[in-house]
Amino acid sequence: MSSSFIRWSGLVAMVGGALWVVGTVIHASKPRGCIAEECAFRPMRESGALDGSLMLLSVLLLAMGALGLMTLVRRHGRFGRAGKAGVLIGLVGAALLVIVILIQVIFFGGEDFPLWPYFVIPGLVALVVGFVLVGIAVLRAGVLPRWVAVLIIVGALLMLLANEQTARVLLMIPFGLAWVAVGYALWSGVGVPTGQPAARVR
Repeated sequence: MSSSFIRWSGLVAMVGGALWVVGTVIHASKPRGCIAEECAFRPMRESGALDGSLMLLSVLLLAMGALGLMTLVRRHGRFGRAGKAGVLIGLVGAALLVIVILIQVIFFGGEDFPLWPYFVIPGLVALVVGFVLVGIAVLRAGVLPRWVAVLIIVGALLMLLANEQTARVLLMIPFGLAWVAVGYALWSGVGVPTGQPAARVR
């Protein structure tokens, strides 16, 4: 049962990563927003119902994909403290982002509400820290190709440089691509340690 879950979670992760990329591109296609003092004379770039919904769905799917990845790591007894801490911190970050996106889409029609920074900033930081720790755990476990684990870490770190108000929002794309790669590895069984075939379902 767990083998089947791991494999199907890979498909979920691929879809989630793809939706993350699509949502980011749609958001980036909107007019440039404002930063700090600029907001006194130009409007912010706001999330619409479409890109907001895509990002919400992608976060939920990536959480499921991450659960499948951690199930694989745990099966080989290589989860470690970094992995456990990463999952916990990442879940907190994902929860904050889901809450803020739901509030925006349902109650504000996609427009940012006043408390937006108090949810998004700590949510993104927690998500980045969580996925960096998860990437480190996967890298140490060796259950997937090393380049996949490196993609998780690099993709997460690049989000710290992203800014949804400018073209730098495109720096969020590598994070989605990293999870497409993770999903493919889980789905196909690429990189599963020799002698541990249970993580792949034929």
